[in-house]
Amino acid sequence: LAIANGMVVERQRTTIEQHISHIQIHDPGFLRDDNIRNSIGRHEELIRRIEAEQSVKAFSGRTMLSGMLATATLTTGVKIIGVDPAMEETTTGIGSNLVEGSYFEDGGRNPILIGRTLAEKIKVQERSRVVLTFQDADNEIISAAFRVSGIFQTANTIYDETNVYVLQSDVLDYIGSDMVLSEVAIILHDIDAAAEVAGTLKADFPELEIRTWAEVSPELSYLNEMFGVMMTFILAIILLAMAFGLVNTMLMSVYERIQELGVLMAVGMKKRKIFIMILIETSFLTFTGAVAGVLLGFVTVRAVGTAGMNLAVVGGDSLNYMGFPSVIYPHLDPSFFVTLTIMVVITAFLAAIFPALRALKLKPAQAIRHE
Repeated sequence: LAIANGMVVERQRTTIEQHISHIQIHDPGFLRDDNIRNSIGRHEELIRRIEAEQSVKAFSGRTMLSGMLATATLTTGVKIIGVDPAMEETTTGIGSNLVEGSYFEDGGRNPILIGRTLAEKIKVQERSRVVLTFQDADNEIISAAFRVSGIFQTANTIYDETNVYVLQSDVLDYIGSDMVLSEVAIILHDIDAAAEVAGTLKADFPELEIRTWAEVSPELSYLNEMFGVMMTFILAIILLAMAFGLVNTMLMSVYERIQELGVLMAVGMKKRKIFIMILIETSFLTFTGAVAGVLLGFVTVRAVGTAGMNLAVVGGDSLNYMGFPSVIYPHLDPSFFVTLTIMVVITAFLAAIFPALRALKLKPAQAIRHE
């Protein structure tokens, strides 16, 4: 459960921090047609409003276009993201995900960052030359040569294959505009404040489409909800298996002590006390095992959760295609261990009822003669 929870938590974290952010702002038309014409109005006022919001940790205003990337061997469609390097680094940390080259620091003309998956697909490396083709606001075709400044790798292979980063100033020069914002991505100090901050921004800018991470990526929110349901089912299966094992253990204990139980009944021990005796024996067995197991699990989860687990050796690339990072950090809330211990003890008592009832059906005379 800790491993599964760690995967879900890391997927949410990397998806939000590297790709979608806590809040995204667009012109409504941009979501239907990602043309450069559908840019954010009153963007200067919007930027000042975001800067004044105390809940905002970082934000980045982007100029985005759909285009084609061509090399001598291959042409493929990409989303071109024009960014301010400093703002983008504080928002998504894309510079820290570079595996080759530099983050717009070589001082060359028209630098571009491409994903590792795309670089392997089109067979380019650092300093390679590529050509981007896109449309300006007047639907005029623009082609420009760019030099690969760096190659990045995030936790999502598909994202790396379809998105490239260029300097916003270069894009604006080619489309002949001072400033065009297609998207504003916001990172907050607290993810739980996303709905509240988005609501206040919507009140100030009703003409814009302002969405939280759950609205941008509903499947991510759905995954979190489904994990809670999945955890419940897994716990139910584990506890059911434990109950069967416990019933079997206590039944064997009763059958192996038939003569002993018969003697106790013969000397006047009431059935109620025999019933309680078996329940107490079961509780000692279960509580000792539960506490020892939970403590061992807690220590293991904490140790592995601190060091992390690298799943690259068992299919890390496959995980990246689904948006999961290769390195995960198993984690469970401390309250879960208390809840689990209580659930185990309750299950044990329920499982002990059947063996105890079997013991009550014994007849003293027959039990004493049992071999």
